[in-house]
Amino acid sequence: MRTIFPMFLFVLTAVSSGCGPGSNEPPTVSVRGTVTLGGKPLEGANVYYFSEQYSSAGKTDAAGVYELTKGALPGENTVYISKISVPEGALAGPDGGVDEGQLMAMAGDPALARSKSGPKEIVPVKYSDPSKTELTITVPEPGTEAANFALEAK
Repeated sequence: MRTIFPMFLFVLTAVSSGCGPGSNEPPTVSVRGTVTLGGKPLEGANVYYFSEQYSSAGKTDAAGVYELTKGALPGENTVYISKISVPEGALAGPDGGVDEGQLMAMAGDPALARSKSGPKEIVPVKYSDPSKTELTITVPEPGTEAANFALEAK
């Protein structure tokens, strides 16, 4: 009993002192904006921000509006935007879209996302491929509600 109680106190102290998940995340700011493709709102697209220290994502609604769920770091961020179209009759996730496993496979092989059968990436490579994206944004210190991207369809 005498050895268990000190061990319990040590574990309790370690847990309550911030050793849990999320304690090392840097401070972020709110980011919202709109995505259009060919002049039309892009519904259901995933918007990804990443820097050397942090990454975050959001999803566009019917009006093309997105908000990053965890915010972004102020300063320079690289952005890529992806929307997967699943042909009728193709394998799909439970909500009718692409499941997480399919997204991971496509993220590892962008050519897979552009193949003739199965799910297709509808956003041009220059915006949707994390290694080739031309999109960057400087996020201001207070955050922004005007992080808009007007993408060309081709």
